[in-house]
Amino acid sequence: MFFKKFWKKSSPDIKNIPKEQQSSQDHLSTMIRDFWQQVKNSEQSLNELDILDIMKNINNLLDENQLDVIAEITVGDTKKHKIIFTADGKIERFEYVIEISRQAPDLQFFEVEAFRQRINNVDTFVIKSKESSFSLGATDLLIQYKESCRKISIGIMFAKTVPEEMIKQAETMALIYLDHLLGEYNFAVRVEAVEFLKIDQSATTIPANQFVTIFDRLWKEDLKHTGIFNIQEDQWIVFELTDLKMLVHRNEAANSLLGHKNYCYALNVIVDIDSKETLSLVYELEDAINLVLRADERGIHCQNSFSKGVRNMLWYVGNKQSILQLVKQITNRYNTLSVKIECKFDPFWLQYLRWVECYQA
Repeated sequence: MFFKKFWKKSSPDIKNIPKEQQSSQDHLSTMIRDFWQQVKNSEQSLNELDILDIMKNINNLLDENQLDVIAEITVGDTKKHKIIFTADGKIERFEYVIEISRQAPDLQFFEVEAFRQRINNVDTFVIKSKESSFSLGATDLLIQYKESCRKISIGIMFAKTVPEEMIKQAETMALIYLDHLLGEYNFAVRVEAVEFLKIDQSATTIPANQFVTIFDRLWKEDLKHTGIFNIQEDQWIVFELTDLKMLVHRNEAANSLLGHKNYCYALNVIVDIDSKETLSLVYELEDAINLVLRADERGIHCQNSFSKGVRNMLWYVGNKQSILQLVKQITNRYNTLSVKIECKFDPFWLQYLRWVECYQA
């Protein structure tokens, strides 16, 4: 049986966003703005330091502004330096990384990147234990894989002997290896589960250094997560959840963007419906929001549900603050409706996938 990765979260309940959470989002934006202002003000002096001192200074600024992420420095692609922001395995800080990178100003000497990317030297990359001589390389890990809940589940076998007292550490090292192999964001978001298996000579496996190509093919070709915004007709399927007394419409065209870093916020517009006239207005509201969000590919309409007189419309969007402003401007025009708006960070697309096993297209 596959087990969920230790950072995996269950599907959240749909609830009203409390005022303190909204103010927390505003506070995050303020912290990020202050951080970047400090970096911009000191950019010239930072540029004159060696890489280790640059990294130390930028991480000190992150700490001063209570931004619990890590900055790493490398040579830039188009500028002298590149700042890579990483959550270092803390899923709860992925939003910080995304927002810090999104709000980055144009800097003279530094370019900015969100999350650690894949390693280039797959065949020669090795992770070494700090406590012993134990190490893991590309051919030391054998991979099994399967599709699972529109994501990819992985089974890992060790191709080398692992001392009994080293098993837990070796498993941790293997997870770190996969993080480097697939990239920080992809490993967290696209992998459904990981299992460590006992070596089986008859099992079909591939060495880790060959897995990246297969992983990408599975994601884009088999699971159809192409990353391309579908500008054609939506593809709605309808099914009923009898135990919840709920009718669900799911847009299969949205599947192409599942897990995309630029669509990591779940926007819910929730409206009470008490008459046919109200329902007609809700359809108008839905069309108006959809028109605005599809323009410039700001958001994709993913799902609608109806239960106990309440219609919940779900989009996945990118820039949370600007989208909320736009949607509130639209809903204000329908002041006779009882409307609630929620926008939660959901890079896993849990809300879209919560009933995916109930009905497959």
